[in-house]
Amino acid sequence: MPRYFLIYFLSFFVVKSSFSQSDTSKVNPYKLALVLSSGASVLGGSYIYVQNSWWSDQSTAFHFDDGTDLRYAKNIDKGGHFFGGLLVSDFFHSNLQWAGISEKKAYWYGAGMGSFIQLAIEMKDAYAPYWGFSLWDFGVGSIGALVPVGERYWKPMEYIDFKFSYYKRSNHYWDLGTAQKPWAPPHPHAYQDDYVNQTYWLTVYPLKDHNIDVGISLGFGLDDTQYLNEYNTKVGGNNEIYLALDYDLKRVLKKWDSPTAIKIKHWLNYFKIPAPAIRISPSVEYYPIFL
Repeated sequence: MPRYFLIYFLSFFVVKSSFSQSDTSKVNPYKLALVLSSGASVLGGSYIYVQNSWWSDQSTAFHFDDGTDLRYAKNIDKGGHFFGGLLVSDFFHSNLQWAGISEKKAYWYGAGMGSFIQLAIEMKDAYAPYWGFSLWDFGVGSIGALVPVGERYWKPMEYIDFKFSYYKRSNHYWDLGTAQKPWAPPHPHAYQDDYVNQTYWLTVYPLKDHNIDVGISLGFGLDDTQYLNEYNTKVGGNNEIYLALDYDLKRVLKKWDSPTAIKIKHWLNYFKIPAPAIRISPSVEYYPIFL
C-alpha cells in the first residue's frame, strides 16, 4: 500500500509544481491539505478493498486480461468503472476549486485523479489470479473521468446526464456467489458488485431550451439468469435495456437555490428518480414505476 500513496503524492507534487504564481497565491494551504488527505483516502480505500475483498490470498505475475473481462457480468461492470471515474473526478475538481485552484486546472486535475484511481485498481487486477489488467475497464473509467470537463466546456453535454439506480429485486448475486465459493460467500452488503440489481442510465433532455426538464432515459442492466458452468464460472445472463422518463433535479427544484442546496441537487442528480419505464430487451415489460 505505501507505494500507491507515494505515487499519489508524487503525482500531486507534479501537479502543484505546474501552478503559476497567480494560481498559488490563491491557494488555501489548509484546504488543499484537506483535499489531499481525502484523495489519499479514496486511493487507499480502493487499494484496501481490492486487496482484501478480491484476492487477498493469492497473487500472480503481472498480466493483461485474457478476454474474460468482456464476458463478466455482460459488461454491466463497465458502468461501475465509468461512474467511479466520473464521481472521483467530480469530487476532486470541486474540492480543488474550493481550495483555490483555478477552475480550468481543477477540472483537468480532477479528470487526471479519476483516471489515476482506475489505473491503481487495474494495476491490482493485473496481479490477480482470476483477472488481469483490463484496458477496457481502464479506458471506460478514464472516459467517465472526463465527463465533468465535457459538461463544463462542451455545450452538447448540457442536454445529457449520466445516472445510476439500485433496487434489490433479486438475491441472485449472493446465491450464485455462495454456491461458487461456499467458504468465502459475498459480503451481505456487497452492493457494489450486485450488478443484477444495478441499472445505469443515459438521459437526454431534448426540450431543455424550452424549459421542459423532462428527459428520455436509456437504461442498461443485467437479468438474474446467470448460472455456474462445469468450471464453477458464472456464465449466461442477458442484458436488459430500458426506456424511461427522467427529470433534471437541478432545474426541477430551481427554487431551492441556496449554495448548499445547489450542491445537494448536483449530487442527488446522479441518482435516477423512480419513473415509468419500459423494458425492451430481453423481453418487453412495462413498469408503472421503475426503481
